[in-house]
Amino acid sequence: MDADRRLTKALEAASDALQHLSMSRDFGALDCTHIDRLLGRVVDLPTEGNQRNSRRNLLVIRQWMITEGPGVVLLEVLGQLYWRLGELNSKQFEKFKQALQQREPYNSLIHNADVVALVLQRVRFIQRSKANACQDFLCELSDITGTQVDSPMAEMDTLRATSSSPFTPQSVNSQDSNSSQESSFASLIKYVPSDSIRCGDIEQTLIDFYINGICPGRSVATQSNSYLSLLQVADACLSTRYALLSLAASYICEYFPAQKDTYHHAELYYSTQALKALAAQISKGHDYAGALATSMLLMHHGALNQGDATLCWSCHANILDAIPPAFIDHQSDPALFIRTQLVLARTAQSSLNLQHTQHHSFETMHWLEGASPTDASHICATLGLSPQLLFFISSITSLATNPNRLNKLMYAQLQETQIQNLKQWTSEPQGPETDVLLATAESFRLATLIYLRCRLYGFTRFHPSILELSDTLHTTLLSLPVKGPLYTAVYPIWPLFIAAVTANADKRDRLYQRVVPIREGDKNTLPAVLKRVSGLRVWLANRDPGCLRCDGWWEEMLSPCSSTSALGANLLCLG
Repeated sequence: MDADRRLTKALEAASDALQHLSMSRDFGALDCTHIDRLLGRVVDLPTEGNQRNSRRNLLVIRQWMITEGPGVVLLEVLGQLYWRLGELNSKQFEKFKQALQQREPYNSLIHNADVVALVLQRVRFIQRSKANACQDFLCELSDITGTQVDSPMAEMDTLRATSSSPFTPQSVNSQDSNSSQESSFASLIKYVPSDSIRCGDIEQTLIDFYINGICPGRSVATQSNSYLSLLQVADACLSTRYALLSLAASYICEYFPAQKDTYHHAELYYSTQALKALAAQISKGHDYAGALATSMLLMHHGALNQGDATLCWSCHANILDAIPPAFIDHQSDPALFIRTQLVLARTAQSSLNLQHTQHHSFETMHWLEGASPTDASHICATLGLSPQLLFFISSITSLATNPNRLNKLMYAQLQETQIQNLKQWTSEPQGPETDVLLATAESFRLATLIYLRCRLYGFTRFHPSILELSDTLHTTLLSLPVKGPLYTAVYPIWPLFIAAVTANADKRDRLYQRVVPIREGDKNTLPAVLKRVSGLRVWLANRDPGCLRCDGWWEEMLSPCSSTSALGANLLCLG
């Protein structure tokens, strides 16, 4: 093909791509298969001698992205441009760029902020995919070598922090003198003050720690954070303020061994004061919204310290019985938080236990009525799933105690269809945080389907449909960050539990290996869950691989005799 013909074909490919891109206003809906493939090659340049031409072509595109802007890579959306450009020499390529620069659609593309954000998102996606692939390979090698495998997130964070690309978004830093420390914390707590307690200033220290250390670690979302919104409630509600201070003291004492007793005393004092203020609040019948916020924080505190508590952390759900129903906003974040913890915990109770449990009034009501389908499927940024999916999980547990098998199966099939068709969504802006939030919500949806089929249909983990769902859930969980800025309390503990009890021993061990940074990080509820699953290992290993369906096996699994790890009177916190 002569030179002019090659240049014409390259320009035609670019024109086709520009026309295709102009037809879609939502760049987030693009099929990025060809774009990702090219970006993956640009990021990871070939070095072998027989790939010299490929290397030159990729370097040309890489330099084009740096000089013109990252958006130029979207011209590969139809998968035609790269090989066309490979046919051009340097002079022809300069003519190609000059011709495009005369076209308004091209100039609009490369200056579009949404396009830049999309390309950066795809690069980060490739970054995580490569890291996860390496992690999986290392895990497989570790089975042979017996070596310890660490999470790749720390290295990824270092690379992100040291990137000098002009297209890397710069972090918005606080003017606080200690703000530079925030990036050094890769676990749930994102910031710890460098100084010890200043005399008489412990409350301010705890509030600053709550704002800068606890709140950023509660959600990956950038637009909404329930814990931050509680600060306004705490300004007007004394019980909420005390509960907030107690929670902060519970976390911060781990970082100052020399002052651990001081913070521990503060934790006990503020939690006691919170309960006293809450009781007075309820008896007087005022500020019920503040009472819900207080109970949410106390439940969080109780679940975090369940090993030291005489009462189950779930006792704080009693607030929804104490408040007159007309004054409860069941769609509020505190109410949804409390309900979620209890709904998920119920999935780890046998039907026999559930039948002998005194249920809260709100557990038997249709609390989702009145919510529009759009609002019901909106992902809660603090919990990682939508209210609609939570309702399905609660309904499955309720159906498990239904003695009428025909009705049970009929409703189960209806719910299964609804779960399969459920589209959860978020209003968060496009970016890596949104990717994590959507993947988290999807892990909950997959886990809910597994839970329904196992508990209501009696499918065992050897059933083909469970194997398929479990594989997908396993892959999704391995893709989620367990360390670094994108790791937060939204990490899906309940789906991990569902995956662990429905996977084979190898996959279960891989999940355990994956969450080592969480288990060894800041205080959280995961260790109790892993201990509970570990207690089931022998029982799980003795299941018959030839048995694809066994009614009641979920109930048998949850019975005390199946585990070497007893829960006692405590509920397993899976939120």
